[in-house]
Amino acid sequence: MGQRGLHAAPGVGVQKVRSAAAVVFTAGALVFAGAGDAFGDMLEDVPLSGEENTDQYGEQNLSCGNSARLVRLNIARTVHRKQLCVDDDGHTRNHNAHVRGAQTVGATTLGPQTNTAQAGKQNLACGNSADLVTVNVAGTMAWDTTCTTTDHGAQQPRSGGSANYSEGARSVGGTSVGPQVNTAQVGQQNLYCGNSSDTLTVNLLGAISKHTTCTAADYSRSGPGEAHRGQASADAGRVVGLETNTAQNGRQNQTCGNPGTGLEIPLGSAERQTRCTVHDGA
Repeated sequence: MGQRGLHAAPGVGVQKVRSAAAVVFTAGALVFAGAGDAFGDMLEDVPLSGEENTDQYGEQNLSCGNSARLVRLNIARTVHRKQLCVDDDGHTRNHNAHVRGAQTVGATTLGPQTNTAQAGKQNLACGNSADLVTVNVAGTMAWDTTCTTTDHGAQQPRSGGSANYSEGARSVGGTSVGPQVNTAQVGQQNLYCGNSSDTLTVNLLGAISKHTTCTAADYSRSGPGEAHRGQASADAGRVVGLETNTAQNGRQNQTCGNPGTGLEIPLGSAERQTRCTVHDGA
C-alpha cells in the first residue's frame, strides 16, 4: 500500500555529514561555499525522509510532487526540483488490495507522514509539503510541481446504469514525530494542492520559491443515471507536531495554497504561488 523511496546506506550519509560539518564549522568556510556543489543537501544520503502512503481507485487521480522530509539542509547551492504529472484520458492504477474503495493507514515513523486516499475521477493531491525542518543558507531552492488531467472521452454508464459511481475513500493517521497530513477525496475534480504543513523553515541570505499548478478538465459527456458517491473520511493519528486532516466528498472541492501554521525565519526571499483550476464541460 505504502510507497517509499529508496535511500543509500546510512554509513555513507553519516560520513558525508561529518565531513561537511567539519568544513562548515571551520572559520570562514561558508564564505567560499559557493565555489562548488559539495555543500548541497548534506543530508540527502541519510534516510531522514518520512512516510508517504498513497492509495488510489478510479480514473485520473494524481498524487505527486509532495514532500515529507525530516531534515532538509541546503548551503550555497541552487536546487531546482521540477515535477510534471500528466494524465490524458488514462486510468489510475489501483494500488489497493481491496476490491472496493481506497484506504491508507498510517504507520509509525520518526518524522513526517502523509496519507492520501483518492477514489473517483480527477482528484489531485500535488505539491504539498510536510517537512519538519528546512535550513537554507545562501542558496536557492526552487520547487515547481505541475499536475494536469484531461478527459475528452465519452463516459460509459456503470453499476446498474449509473453514469458516475465512486467508491469510498478513507485515510487513517498513524503515529509520527513531526507533521502529519491525512487526505481523503471522493467524487470528481477535488483538488488538494500546494498546502504546507512545514514545522520550521530557516532561510538565511537565500531564496526559496514553491510553485504549484493543478488543473482538472473533463470534457466528457455523462450517460444516464445520477451520481453516487461513497464516503470520504480522514481520521486523526497520534502526532508530536502539526496535523492536517482533510476529507472532500462531492464535486469540485478545492483546498489549495494554505501556508500552514509553521514557524518561518525569513532572512532571505520566500515566494509561494499556487494555482488550482477545474473545468467541467459535461
